[in-house]
Amino acid sequence: MSPSETRKVQGESTEILIDCKGLTFKEVNSKIRDAVDKGLKVTLLNAEHLYGLAAGLQDGEITIKSSVGDYIGLLNAGAKIVIEGDAGDFIGDNSWKGEIRVKGNAGYGAGIYSYGGNLIIYGDAGDAAGQLFKGGTLIVKGNVGDVVGLYMVGGEIVVVGDAGRELGDYMIRGTIYLRGECKSLGHNTKYDKLVGEDLSRLNSLLEKYSIEAKADEFKKIVPLSKNPFG
Repeated sequence: MSPSETRKVQGESTEILIDCKGLTFKEVNSKIRDAVDKGLKVTLLNAEHLYGLAAGLQDGEITIKSSVGDYIGLLNAGAKIVIEGDAGDFIGDNSWKGEIRVKGNAGYGAGIYSYGGNLIIYGDAGDAAGQLFKGGTLIVKGNVGDVVGLYMVGGEIVVVGDAGRELGDYMIRGTIYLRGECKSLGHNTKYDKLVGEDLSRLNSLLEKYSIEAKADEFKKIVPLSKNPFG
């Protein structure tokens, strides 16, 4: 197969297939930007060795048919990115808009510093997921590690599996929904009662992302006070 192959439907180009083998992340990102500017959907193959892919995109649809390295979807500003394997550390770091779906597991710091957008991980996520979360939605279908949601100031984190130690440590605003168990809650956190708005929101997310769980199985975790340092 050629390194770049454009597929056509009824005479019009609709998608470009890029084989990343032997290419640097700068070369692949350049090809991605060129394709998105032309309105093409992008499919990447053999991207296991690359990091920093699809950074800062304002739109476009990117499908990666392999596992990937660190910092994928960094500064996402509107693109839809699907990773059919595992993702490394800091997936969706500093995202503003758009959507990233990881069909496998994610490493350390998933969704860290996010201001908006949706990050959905269908496997497990490591430590520090959603730290300094400012907005948007992080969903992990599997388990998460320790210190998830540290210094969280907005948005929502949904964990369908179990969580490690110090969940929500020093959170200031935002909401964490946990279906499983956690080893310990962090400082300035408490369990709160699910209300109708929570149930409606959870049901909407679970249905949208084809996650088999019931909203009323979750526990709601919120800040104990607005000043975690008091």
